Amino acid sequence: MRQQYSSYGECVEFFKNAQKSNPNLFKVESIGKTWEDRDIIAVSITKNVDRHLEKPALFYTGTIHAREWIGIELSLSFAKYIMDHIDYDPQLNSILDRTTLYMVPCANPDGFEYSRNHFSFWRKNRRKNADGSFGVDLNRNFSVGFIANKNTTSNIYSGPSAFSEPEAMALRDFFLAHKNITIALDYHSQGNVFFPAHNFMHEDALDAIDLNLLAGNMAEEIRKESDREYGVHMGKPPVHLISGSGREFYYSHGVLSLVAEVGTRNISDYMEHMSEHIDENVPAIIYALSEVNNYKKEQSLPRVENFIATDVGSKEVELSWDYIDDEIIYFEIYRSKNKKGFAQSSNRIGMTKLKTYTDKNLSSSKNYYYYIRAVCKARQIKSPFGQLLGVRTKLAESMFSKILYPLAEKIGYVGEKTKKNPEHFGNNSLFVGVSESKGECFGVCGFSLSTVPQNAIITGASISFYPMNRVSVQVENFGEWRVGQIDERSIENISSFQEIKNAKVLSYIDRPTGSAQLSQGIWRRYKFAKQELDVLQDSLKRGEALFRMEGPSSLPLDRASQLMQWDIGYGKFSGGLTYRPKLDISYTLNEEKIELRSMHEYTVSKSGVTQNKLVAGFDKDAKEEYACFEFDLSQLPHMENSIISTSYIELYVDDINSDSNLRFHTEMVLDCEERNYEKIRERKIIERIGYDFSISDIKKTPTQRFVFDTHSINEMVENSIKNRENSKAVFIISASAQKLLSKSQYISCMDAIREKRPSLIVNYIKKRRNPPPMVSNLRKSIENDMIKIEWDLPKDDGYRGAIVVKNPFRVPCSPYDGQKLYGGVDSYTYDNFGDKDVHKYYAVFSYDDVPNFSKPAYIEINSDK
Repeated sequence: MRQQYSSYGECVEFFKNAQKSNPNLFKVESIGKTWEDRDIIAVSITKNVDRHLEKPALFYTGTIHAREWIGIELSLSFAKYIMDHIDYDPQLNSILDRTTLYMVPCANPDGFEYSRNHFSFWRKNRRKNADGSFGVDLNRNFSVGFIANKNTTSNIYSGPSAFSEPEAMALRDFFLAHKNITIALDYHSQGNVFFPAHNFMHEDALDAIDLNLLAGNMAEEIRKESDREYGVHMGKPPVHLISGSGREFYYSHGVLSLVAEVGTRNISDYMEHMSEHIDENVPAIIYALSEVNNYKKEQSLPRVENFIATDVGSKEVELSWDYIDDEIIYFEIYRSKNKKGFAQSSNRIGMTKLKTYTDKNLSSSKNYYYYIRAVCKARQIKSPFGQLLGVRTKLAESMFSKILYPLAEKIGYVGEKTKKNPEHFGNNSLFVGVSESKGECFGVCGFSLSTVPQNAIITGASISFYPMNRVSVQVENFGEWRVGQIDERSIENISSFQEIKNAKVLSYIDRPTGSAQLSQGIWRRYKFAKQELDVLQDSLKRGEALFRMEGPSSLPLDRASQLMQWDIGYGKFSGGLTYRPKLDISYTLNEEKIELRSMHEYTVSKSGVTQNKLVAGFDKDAKEEYACFEFDLSQLPHMENSIISTSYIELYVDDINSDSNLRFHTEMVLDCEERNYEKIRERKIIERIGYDFSISDIKKTPTQRFVFDTHSINEMVENSIKNRENSKAVFIISASAQKLLSKSQYISCMDAIREKRPSLIVNYIKKRRNPPPMVSNLRKSIENDMIKIEWDLPKDDGYRGAIVVKNPFRVPCSPYDGQKLYGGVDSYTYDNFGDKDVHKYYAVFSYDDVPNFSKPAYIEINSDK
């Protein structure tokens, strides 16, 4: 297997030969010497390579850790790809006309050769330390965040000082000498995940959106190639970030910088795994190259600002933003269902020169995330991305929703060999799968359903988990992870491995997730099918639902671990509420029904108005006759707290005096005080109700039904709300004829004693239409070195709590537009992770049982910064 990999000498020889055969495309130079006197080579690749400094560039570094051979192999394969495609690939030619690629294929030649020939798991360089040990971790030897470490035998020994190592100095000096670099990619193994650079602060940086989307778009290129899903995970400072890495050093100089962790082991089977990882990463690098021109420091386009949702409905979202006025600028808008998504042509939903856009045909009660950037058509460049905008569409008219979170004592994992399973609950991660040390492991997650009404009819549900780490747990391309609802009645001890293992599975949720789809840092959502919803519906009677996540139960050959680590949202290892598993339930309630009989009926004809009679058709002079009837809407339930699901009119035809050439229409019309022939003829129609009907229809069924559309229902509701005590709905039946001069043809729509007069049937559910008032007196203070946010509760019977959201860039326009810090009935919360000295906004949204959300009450912190 190892003989299929290239040696460092073969790598250097390959690039020197590439320069000889393609002198206009390749340039090879030595940028430094190692401790063992090997040249560290850098390769410049671009059209007219002598002019490489004139173009924005991507800086590629590989194999800074000796055992991570993917870096050197990918550089060789990508260079071969360029040579094989440069004669005919228009995209590649266009990119290399405008950009430069700098490659340091192997940043640690000494360590790499030692790994090849002596100790394959060697990580460091080959410095001889004063105590006789060898090696410094070069990716801890850069200056940003450097931490001195005296343990020379440690795999992460950082060296005696920052840039003490010739390899790190060579990378530093080359990077600083090439001011045209705009993107840096550092290739490592393993994990199938991108790690964007961090600013070592507790808040998102302005360009965090660009880092995440660069990674997300590269991940999408990989998915299209191999169906493997790469994760995107920025990490949380300071304790969870590495120190002294090249990634943060490059980023500190204004360059978008990513670490790419490729594959599932450092030195994998070349033919089966490594070749596949190389092939899938080639289009990802091409994408990154295509972006370097958009991030050059001179003459760049400014970022779109104040990107907000001005209105959110159940099926559409109205967007707006601010930007300079320029005739040659237009905007691209992208939509994703994932908070860490991508922005490519496949999910680009619009291009416009306006500063507003309406996204239509959406699903109700769903989360959507929007990205935007400006484009200059003259210069063929794009701006950095505007800040991420998150919204949740409103519920359909008859629907409610609940997003439930597990209590700390109901979430944890149980391991076959672990001896402290009870301590895992609320205080660790979910380790799911199998390892030699822990044995088989199951994740356990329980939800209380007590806040969902007992009479709820569940119509949809999903359960979501956040995969927080697949690097250290070494997930191989093997096995699958699935979630099932188990019968909590058969379990006495939730922390008992045997009881959880042997629990009765009531249903598995959605499809299992293969190891190639375990994307670190990207939510995994399992959607309930109809049979699974039925099981959840039965659980509603018991007031709780318990779920088990299971992974593979056996290990691949020569592997010690096949575990996946998921965030529980509790404890010191978690990211808090933002990453807590959630059960998202949509439901409706049983309808109530009210039937109104018409309060007033009359016929309007050329000869006058006839009370208590409903005739529609044509008189003896072929003049139209109109059947008019009215309903008293004050008898309806209060529409402020009711939603009409369906409504229809039932009409009984008592008499027919017509041949088959007539058709009849039922119309909702504006009420007019003067009930005369001319006014009725000039009536203003609000909407036609249902479909027209014919004489033959009546002969088949004397009782006709006319179903309201959404517009008709809305008009009736608005009328009822505006004129609660005196509201009414007026309807007219009019006729049309296929023949001219239809005389004395009509129908009668009511019997003589008004027993069979028209009926208005309304099916409705009890549901608030409007949110509770905003919280008031929003204020902040510092307590225990944390920002404390407090507010006064509104006085409203429907108030059920508040959601607090933080956004560093703008006032959050929805409860999903930023980082959620709190949700509940208290009147305060703490930002226990944020930086108290950074500028940001906090917004508080009141909500009711539906939930309807109020407009935000907000406060700005550190506005001077």
